[in-house]
Amino acid sequence: MSEAKRDVRATDKRSLPVVVRALNGYGRTIRRIRPSHGRLNADALVSKAQESAKLDDFGPDGWQEGFQILVDSVNDEGNLSQLGRMIMGGLLDTTLQMRLRVVDWANQHPEVAQERVTAPIVVSGLPRTGTTLLSNLLDLDPQNRSLMAWEAAAVAPPPTLSSHKEDPRIAESVKDSGQLSKLAPSVQAMHPMAATLPTECVTLLGGEFKSIHFETQGTFDTYGTFFETCDMVPAYEFHRLCLQVLQSTIPTQRWALKTPGHMWHMDAVYAVYPDARVVWTHRDPLKVVGSVASLNSTLHATNTDQVDFARVGRTWRDKCLHGVKVGTEFRDRQGPNDTVFDLQYAELMDDPVGSVERIYRHFNMELDDLGRRRMAAWMDENPQDRFGRHRYTLDQFGLDADEVRDQFAPYVDRYQVPSEGEV
Repeated sequence: MSEAKRDVRATDKRSLPVVVRALNGYGRTIRRIRPSHGRLNADALVSKAQESAKLDDFGPDGWQEGFQILVDSVNDEGNLSQLGRMIMGGLLDTTLQMRLRVVDWANQHPEVAQERVTAPIVVSGLPRTGTTLLSNLLDLDPQNRSLMAWEAAAVAPPPTLSSHKEDPRIAESVKDSGQLSKLAPSVQAMHPMAATLPTECVTLLGGEFKSIHFETQGTFDTYGTFFETCDMVPAYEFHRLCLQVLQSTIPTQRWALKTPGHMWHMDAVYAVYPDARVVWTHRDPLKVVGSVASLNSTLHATNTDQVDFARVGRTWRDKCLHGVKVGTEFRDRQGPNDTVFDLQYAELMDDPVGSVERIYRHFNMELDDLGRRRMAAWMDENPQDRFGRHRYTLDQFGLDADEVRDQFAPYVDRYQVPSEGEV
C-alpha cells in the first residue's frame, strides 16, 4: 500500500455511507416541519433505561445534574444529525443501564464494599500524548489489571475468571467497534481500539455523567463548562465502586488505568485514591492540539449535519489549555508532596519498555523479566503506523501555529517539553 493511501485525515459528512446520508437528510426535512423532532427527553431516557434493565435504583442522588445538563446541551448546541441523535440516545441509555446494574449488583452483594482498590497506576496527560501506548504496555505486566473496553460498557454482572475471555458481551463490543469503523474508518489510525484492549476510565466516570468522553460526540459548550468546574469526587466514588465490582470476582493486585480527563480533576483523583501513582505524559502542544482536533472532527462527522472545523479546533485548544493549567495548579498546591511522574512522549516513543521501567523505579515497583519480554514482543508486533499514518495541520482547524505556541509556552517551559517541529 502506498504511503499516500495509508495517510488518514479528519473527515466530514461526505465520507459517510449513502444510507446514513439519506437518513440524515430525512431528519433535516422532518425538523424543518417539526423542529422538536429527534430531541432527547431526559425523563423518557430514564424510564426507558429502567424498563430495559428491569431496575429502578440509581443509587445516591447527584448524577441527575450532569445528566440533565448534558441532555440540554446535546439538544440545544450539538447540531446533531438524525444518526447523531440516535447515537447519543443510545449512549445515554447504555450509561444509565450500566449505572443501574452496578448499583443493583453492589446492593445484592454487600461484600463488594470490602474490596480495596490499592495504589492504582493512573496514566493521564493531554490527549494524543502516548497514553494509549503506555496503557497497553502496562497491561502486559501480569501484576497489573487494565479496564477492558468490553468491561467498561458492561461492568455488572462482573465477569469471572472462567468467563473473562469468552463472555458473550465481548462479541457485542466487537460489533459496536465494527460499526464505528464503518462510519469513520480512519479512527483506527488515529486511536486504535478493540474490545479486548485496555480502554479509558471515561465510561466509569460517565456513570455519574461527569466525563470528557461525551464531548467527543459533538461540541456541547454548556456541558463542557460544567465538566471543567463540577465536583468530581462523586464520579470517582462511582468509578471506585465499578472497580470494586469487577475485582470482587477476579482477584486484582493493582489496577492500571488511564484517561486524559484525570488531569482536569487531579484533586478528586487523590481524594478517592490517596495512594494513586499518577503518570503525566507530555508532548509538543502543536502536535497535541492538531491531532486532538483531527480526531474529534472525525468523530463529530459521524454525528453532526456539518462539522465546524474551526470551532472544534478552538474548543479542544481551550480544553487542553485548561487541563494543563489546573493540573499544574494542583501540583503546585502539593508542593514537596507532589509524587506525579512526568514522562515525555519522545522518551516513550524512543524507548517504550525503558520508560515503563523508569516509572516503576519512581514508584518503588519492580518490572520482572516476563513483563519486560512481553512488552518488547508487543512493540515488535504493533509498530506505530500499523493502521496508517495520521496527517493533520493546524490551519485545517483555523489555528495559527505561532499563536498556539505562545499560549502553551508556560506549559512547555515548566515541563521542558521538546518541540517536534512544525505541524
